[in-house]
Amino acid sequence: MDLCIIGQERNESNLKLLEEAKKKFTSVFFVPVDGIGIGLSNDFSISYRSTDILKFGAILPIIPKQYFSYAYQLLSLFHSNTFMPIKPISFLLADERFFLLTVLRKRHIPTTNLYSARSTKAAHRLIEESKFPIIIRSLQKKPGIIVNNSAEAKNIIETLNILGQPVSIEEPIKNMISVYVAEPDVIAAVKKKTKEKDIIFSKGILKKHNPNIEEKHLAIEAARAVDAHIARVDISTNGEPKVVDINLNFDMIKPSEVTGINIPERIVNSVYENYKNHKDNPMLFKFFDDAKSVMKDALKAKQLL
Repeated sequence: MDLCIIGQERNESNLKLLEEAKKKFTSVFFVPVDGIGIGLSNDFSISYRSTDILKFGAILPIIPKQYFSYAYQLLSLFHSNTFMPIKPISFLLADERFFLLTVLRKRHIPTTNLYSARSTKAAHRLIEESKFPIIIRSLQKKPGIIVNNSAEAKNIIETLNILGQPVSIEEPIKNMISVYVAEPDVIAAVKKKTKEKDIIFSKGILKKHNPNIEEKHLAIEAARAVDAHIARVDISTNGEPKVVDINLNFDMIKPSEVTGINIPERIVNSVYENYKNHKDNPMLFKFFDDAKSVMKDALKAKQLL
């Protein structure tokens, strides 16, 4: 059984993942995503140097967020029977957080409230309906600005609008956990502690967390909703658990140290077992994929009625 890992660089997480993969797979090859060449001539090709990447039966894409749009295009070109624990559509859905949360809502996954506006007037209307404090972000940048009143919020929005940037608005989240999913299980979870008011994208300090049944179920269902076997699902624990974000490329070293769980090893084991099942029962996997597509189409049709 062979595996190709596609990533940006051989950082600590990727090296550990590569090390663990070599223990399970017959052959493992690491390819930098920006070193891949795509050919459209007499024969279609995807290669890295002299290596034909299309020959690999399994592709594990550990691709940075700035490449998500390209990842969707690239991975969509592989053979339909190539096993991928993170599907091409996963990257397209996770590319922009507001779009991701709207898709999750449509698929009946509870999420935190998030508002988006592309004009000053629209943003001002959202502010009038908001409860302060709020966080205002540019959709192009992660860090948000904590705003405590309407006048301050309008000044910030007008500045961003002059720069031609759409904005997002949300309430600050006080408590958040990150749940690491490797189909079919939750393999670890951490809770972030920070003095910053914007907990979502702050660094903070990680502490081990033991997720309850509801948190585990939500994390697994959220990952499945975007067709990802491997994901970090960030969940707000202010009252009812709600999805804050889904990360398809995440650090594995620090949470492994905090939890005492070898996350790269657990991920590789998941990929190996699911790939083995894919090879042994290709028709069964196709049946489940087709069944999921039918269900999604049925739900979509129901929403359109």
